[in-house]
Amino acid sequence: MRWVKALFALLLLASFGASALEQVRVQLRWKHQFQFAGYYVAKEYGYYRDAGLDVTLLENGPGLPGGISEVANNQVEFAVAGAGVIAAYAEGQPVVAVAAIFQHSPLVWLVLEKSGIKNLHDLAGKRLMSAFPQEQMVDLLAPFPMESIPLDTLNWVPSEFSVDALIKGHTDAYAAYKSNEPFVLRQKGIGYRLIEPRTYGVDFYGDVIITSRELAYRHPGLVEKFRDATLHGWRTALDNIDGTARLIQSKYAPQKSLEQLRFEGQQIRELVIPDMVAIGHMNQGRWERILDLNQQLGLIKDKADLSGFLFNPQANKSQWNWPATIFALAFMGALMVLYQFRRLNKRLRLEVARRHEIEQELRSQAYTDPLTGTGNRRALMEVGHRSFAMSVRDQEPLSLIMVDVDHFKRINDSYGHDIGDLVLCHLGEVLRHTIRSDDFVGRLGGEEFAILLPGSGVESAMAMARRLKNRLSVHSFTLNPHERIAISVSAGVVARGDEDSCFEQMLSRADCLLYQAKAAGRDQIQRESTLDETPLPPSNIALIKDRQKN
Repeated sequence: MRWVKALFALLLLASFGASALEQVRVQLRWKHQFQFAGYYVAKEYGYYRDAGLDVTLLENGPGLPGGISEVANNQVEFAVAGAGVIAAYAEGQPVVAVAAIFQHSPLVWLVLEKSGIKNLHDLAGKRLMSAFPQEQMVDLLAPFPMESIPLDTLNWVPSEFSVDALIKGHTDAYAAYKSNEPFVLRQKGIGYRLIEPRTYGVDFYGDVIITSRELAYRHPGLVEKFRDATLHGWRTALDNIDGTARLIQSKYAPQKSLEQLRFEGQQIRELVIPDMVAIGHMNQGRWERILDLNQQLGLIKDKADLSGFLFNPQANKSQWNWPATIFALAFMGALMVLYQFRRLNKRLRLEVARRHEIEQELRSQAYTDPLTGTGNRRALMEVGHRSFAMSVRDQEPLSLIMVDVDHFKRINDSYGHDIGDLVLCHLGEVLRHTIRSDDFVGRLGGEEFAILLPGSGVESAMAMARRLKNRLSVHSFTLNPHERIAISVSAGVVARGDEDSCFEQMLSRADCLLYQAKAAGRDQIQRESTLDETPLPPSNIALIKDRQKN
């Protein structure tokens, strides 16, 4: 009986150890609001507690230290930071990115509608105000030099930390959160306009969960538990925005109305895009692009190696915890049945995941051009019809660019079809790296490609077409170390007109403009002189469709 008592005491001790919660402090990026809904839900719904964590959420505000320095100095275990954390890492700060909550940055330039400011170029010489230091608003600054507007020509005025400065005329443009300040103007009945970095090809992550390198290395299990519980909280919060708004108002932000919190929730859901991307997803290639822009702006000196920047729970598992191992061995016999059940359940999940991956791969093959990696004709038509319908429904602009390689037959005749295929692959790569994340590029056939630009008018589409031509002129195709093939393209640019009844009419008008560009001497862009021209009749559409198929 003595060994039974010893085993019982051991199990009791293990239960007591398991019940102790680990203390975790989280430095939020600003004051309590829907921006941090996932953390509130994870705390109030018990997701943190179920993971063995006792989480304290620390509010931030003007004049308080940022989360990056507090994490680096081990004053808190986690913090919420902007994409500017990459610059801190490049400069030697021991920080690690755990998950990106926002797939699109919420930072925008907010201007009054009556100001007449419509685009980035209109901000040149105007008064600009921001509550953020420059290293935390790189995504707002990067488009200026990309559009040939030197940063040292910007006219900054001291921040008043309130959108009231814009209303009172103390500034012409205010660096705002898309989910916050616009609501204030809407409530006051003041017309406003947003200038977004994404319009100019700058698309950063937003609200990134960070931790220290030491914590990620020594306690990856704790970081994993916090991340998973937080992401669970975000999924729940965005699935029930109204209920989450009521929770936040009752426990965290009583000064905010339910209407304002619902507005924030809807805007944030569009930034997280949970229906398209897994919450928290990060891509190293996209982080490298963000790092490059920081370097171009002079915020960092040398490009850093990102191998230690993204949290990898498998890279540095902590050393053996002998008490935990003894407890696990003691429980093993008693829980063998449960263990076997979990194994079977895990196998089932892996099989489901494997089949899902196969389905995704098959779908990708069905909608991807195998040569260039762009969308194929089928994908282009499906995305085109869907984008056209959404543009009509929401009364949002939609533009289309048709692109054709000049003298492509001459390339095939001179170098052979294998080299011609490599030239098309090169063009496809340039196209994919030129368009924005919301745009779509597809190969219609042969050397013809089409680019869809949802939310963009004809002027933005023309800017995109010019940027593509410029990049091709810089990045010629390298045949061998001693020979390059210069590539030029002709393009036709159209925007959806009120008289367009289907996507095919846009495609046909762009196709006609493309061939006008070729007839005019190639290596140029043709656009319509007006957007209310009479669309082509169905007979012409059918003829162009047949020609494109052949």
